[in-house]
Amino acid sequence: MKIVIAGGGTGGHIFPAAAVVEYLKASGYEIEVSLVGTRKGLERQIAPRIGYTPMFILAKALPRKLGPGILVSLLVTFIGFLQSLVILAVHRPNVIVATGGYASAPCILAGKLLGTPIIMMEPNVIPGRTTRLLAGFVDEVALGFSEAVKYFKKGTNLRVTGIPTRLSLFDEERQGAIAELGLEFSRRTVFIFGGSRGASSINEAFLEAASHFEYRDDVQFIVQTGEADYGRISREIQSRKIVAKIFAFIDDIGKAYAMSDIVVSRAGAATIAEITALGLPSILIPYPHAVAGHQQANADVLAKHGAAIVIPDRELTGKRLASAIEHLLNNPYELQQMAQRASDFGNRDAAREVAEDILSLVKHKGRLSRLAAIIGEICSVR
Repeated sequence: MKIVIAGGGTGGHIFPAAAVVEYLKASGYEIEVSLVGTRKGLERQIAPRIGYTPMFILAKALPRKLGPGILVSLLVTFIGFLQSLVILAVHRPNVIVATGGYASAPCILAGKLLGTPIIMMEPNVIPGRTTRLLAGFVDEVALGFSEAVKYFKKGTNLRVTGIPTRLSLFDEERQGAIAELGLEFSRRTVFIFGGSRGASSINEAFLEAASHFEYRDDVQFIVQTGEADYGRISREIQSRKIVAKIFAFIDDIGKAYAMSDIVVSRAGAATIAEITALGLPSILIPYPHAVAGHQQANADVLAKHGAAIVIPDRELTGKRLASAIEHLLNNPYELQQMAQRASDFGNRDAAREVAEDILSLVKHKGRLSRLAAIIGEICSVR
C-alpha cells in the first residue's frame, strides 16, 4: 500500500500519522510512505530519521488580514497544487493522510481533483484554519478531541478517534532506559522538553529551578533543550549539584517517557496524546503564540480531567516551576491520581481506529482516476 502523508512543520504534524503507518506495518501490511511538505518545516529533518522519503512543495499560509499578501499566498499555493498533482500522479498513492496546517492544503486539493482517498487528522481541541476550510474536500476528519466537533459544519464526516501514538512508545522498560542513560534507579525522574525545537522559556525556567533541587537526593532530570540552547544549558548545568542529562534532541523519546514520573512540556497535541496514552502526570506550559490558542485549549482539557497542572508561559518562572514539581514529589498520592486520570483520558487504540478507516477508504474508493493516469503517463515520458 502506498501512503502519502501531507503536511508538516512540527513533529506534532508528523508523528500521529507516523503512528498509524507503524500500526499498519505491525499488522502485516507492506507500506511505502512518502512525506509531502515544505523545506521550511521539521519534516526535512524528521522524515529521514523515521525512514520516509521527503518530497517538497511550495506552500504558504493565508494572512489573517486582507492585503497583497493574500495574492502571494494564493499564487504560492497554486504552484504547490501543481507540484502535488505531479507527485500524486507519478507515485499513485492508495490514500493521502493529511495532517493539517497550510503545508497540507495543496496536496489535499490535488488529491481531491485526482480522486485519491483522503483522511485528515486534526489532533487539537481547536482545529486549524486549513482543517476547517478543507474538511469538505476530504473523505473523513479524524479528531483527537470530542470538543473539536463544534467547530465543523454539519454534514462533515467526523470521527473522534483520539490522537494516534506510536506503538514503539509502549515497548520501552523503565529499568533498561534508566541504565542506558546512566541515571539512578532510586530517584524519581522529571522529563522536561519544549517540543521538537525546544522552548527557551522552559529552558530558562529549568536553569533557575535547578537550584531548588541541589540538595534533594530523590529526583533527577532529563532535559531536551532544542539545538539553539543546548550548548549553554548543558554547560551551566554542569556546575549545578543535581543529577541531569541534557540533550539537544532525543531520537527515541520512548526511553525518556519510560523512566519519567513527571513530564514538563508544551501542550502540543502529539505530546498530549503520548503522555496520556502512557499515563504520565504532567506540568503543561502552553506555547503562547500557538494559532487560536490551541495549545492552551489542549492543556485546559487535561487540567479539567485532573491529569495536569497548567502554568501559562507568561507566568512561568523558575520558582513557579520548582514549586509545581516539588508539590507533586511531596504528594505521591496526588501524583498517582494524576497518572490514573491521564491514563483514563488517553486512547492507546487511536492508531488502530484511524488505520481501520484508512483500509476501509482504500477498499471502497481506491481506484486511480483517469486524469491521474494521464498526468502520470505524461510525467513518465523521458
